[in-house]
Amino acid sequence: MTPRHILLLVSSLLLAPLNAADLKLSSVFSDHMVLQREMPVPVWGWADPGQKVTVEFAGQTKSATADAGGKWVVNLEAMPASSEPQTLKVNALTIADVLVGEVWLCTGQSNMEWALSKADGAAEAIAASGNPLLRMGRVPHNVQFTPQDDVKVKWEVSDPASAKSFSALPYWFGSKLQKELGVPVGILNSAFGGTSIQSWMPAETLKNGPWPQDRWSDLKQAKEEYDRKAEAARPIKEKYEADKADALARKLPAPPQPAGLVSEFKGVTTLWNGEVVPLLPFRIRGVAWYQGESNAYVQCARDYKDLLPAMIKDWRKGFGDPDLPFLIFQIARFRVWQTDPNEASGIAELQEAQVKTALATPHAALVVTTDMGGPDVHYPGKEPIAERGLKAALAIAYGRKGDWGSPIFQGVKFQKGRAIVSFSNTTGGLVAKDGDLKGFVIAGADRKFVFADAKIEGETVIVSSPQVPVPAAVRYGWADLPQVNLFNQAGLPASTFRTDDWPLSTANSQIK
Repeated sequence: MTPRHILLLVSSLLLAPLNAADLKLSSVFSDHMVLQREMPVPVWGWADPGQKVTVEFAGQTKSATADAGGKWVVNLEAMPASSEPQTLKVNALTIADVLVGEVWLCTGQSNMEWALSKADGAAEAIAASGNPLLRMGRVPHNVQFTPQDDVKVKWEVSDPASAKSFSALPYWFGSKLQKELGVPVGILNSAFGGTSIQSWMPAETLKNGPWPQDRWSDLKQAKEEYDRKAEAARPIKEKYEADKADALARKLPAPPQPAGLVSEFKGVTTLWNGEVVPLLPFRIRGVAWYQGESNAYVQCARDYKDLLPAMIKDWRKGFGDPDLPFLIFQIARFRVWQTDPNEASGIAELQEAQVKTALATPHAALVVTTDMGGPDVHYPGKEPIAERGLKAALAIAYGRKGDWGSPIFQGVKFQKGRAIVSFSNTTGGLVAKDGDLKGFVIAGADRKFVFADAKIEGETVIVSSPQVPVPAAVRYGWADLPQVNLFNQAGLPASTFRTDDWPLSTANSQIK
């Protein structure tokens, strides 16, 4: 090759447009994805500073120039739903099989992450899961100590192979929503078992809130506490790993996991940094939030009433939508069946915080699960809960009318030794499912609760006890694992509640 030819080759390379090797898209933009309809859609990524980037999709051509840090953003104009697969072009990059429809983010902890293969009705659901208009986006676990630019999202078309390992509640919610709306639906699943709400919140918010500055809200303290536990458990872990290796060498089954092992660190703000920030400002229709079990402890649950509204505010700001719909899935009962009418319950306290947040937050809805749960926190009946979530979503995000709300405590009157409790969302009346009404306790001015007699009269519940001649307070389902069976005519269970505002117990409890 002559010097002139070399010079021409170098010049052509320098003048060539930015190619796929030089350009990076946010990983949320990948094959088989769904873009949100009827909203401007930001498309973003990274390039060399000053480089021009051109985005082509659905007849639109938009350009941007990468800033000094290499970041570029293009805003596509709002588009109608389209079930016709299209290609998203970004310079020389192509993203194939892209649909336009409805996108929801499902997030929280283990009950949102619980696999479809382990749920009731799994075999039938998996067999029927083939649906080219339903796309499932997996957001991997991504614990990070600082906010990240990207997370490796993987989109898949719904079929038996992909649905089997997808999370049950997000799958059913997305499948039902797609059939109801008749447009493509994309479900992003970003759930992580065993995480507290603080893991999903920005450090700055946690630093400035009304809650204590302790290991629940301060990353440094959280990591120090974790390191102490991990070091104490190191001998157990080393022996377990050695026993597993020995079993493998002998071609024997792996030994059972011993008690005392410490799971990976996933503390304060780490999932906001690693799983939420990288998705911002991707356009979505709403968020389905199912979390709280890791905060449902005495002395810990009391802060949830402030934390949840703060988190919703941050997420709405991050996703660029002050009215972003939020479905709040109320945690179910679990642990040990109630025997004490005066039980101090972190679960009940957290459920109360979820009710109050849903009622006080515009464009939010509560999905009640008091009929689910048991000694195991992971109940298998996820499809009915997804159906309730669907009805709530249709109401708050799509303006549909219908009976979607559970009975919620509205007021109480004390007359002649009885408490007359009224509710919203009675939907034609109240019913006791499977026998006499259960789950009510009553107390007088001494604040000592006893199990109560309760009966339904129209759209109210009459509560009394011969042990409490002058009642002052009623509670329903106020325990970790109560026996409850109050429903409305639409088949939706009543939420737990208390009529009093008495200070709750601050007795010590094991906080995980």
